[in-house]
Amino acid sequence: MVEIGVGDFVEYEKAWRSFLHRIERVWTKTQAAVHRLPRWQKIESEISHIRKTDPLLNYLQQARNVEEHSIQELATDWDAKLTAVQVGTEVQLSWQPWDRPLLPVTNRGVKFDPPRIHLGQSIEPLLGKGKAETRIVAELAMRFYVDFLNRVSTEVVGDIRDV
Repeated sequence: MVEIGVGDFVEYEKAWRSFLHRIERVWTKTQAAVHRLPRWQKIESEISHIRKTDPLLNYLQQARNVEEHSIQELATDWDAKLTAVQVGTEVQLSWQPWDRPLLPVTNRGVKFDPPRIHLGQSIEPLLGKGKAETRIVAELAMRFYVDFLNRVSTEVVGDIRDV
């Protein structure tokens, strides 16, 4: 998504859909790799709870499910809302700032709005016109899952030699 930037929306949306699959795979592959190790149950329980209750992480799970099992749109391209107004002998143009907002998704009859909170903190200051919501949400999710993997590495896998 970073490389595509304001470029081709079709390619951008493909990158977003790919991200949704891959970020969810981090969770499932980690579970598969360490499910029998000591100390995993505690972390799994804690992270499972966060994934269900955190608006950003839950939205990503639901968006991935919607992407996999429906034909709903997940994001929308910039709508400039270009207007031209004649002022005397000149024409003044105006348009909305660039953005690529996320869309609400509906999974099994339940609507999930794009997240505005992550880990108890508002993400509103990070969002807005001139920014791609998809990219901001992806970056926040990446930070969460990198921290999660580091924790699993030190608390579960790192202790395997002690078992």
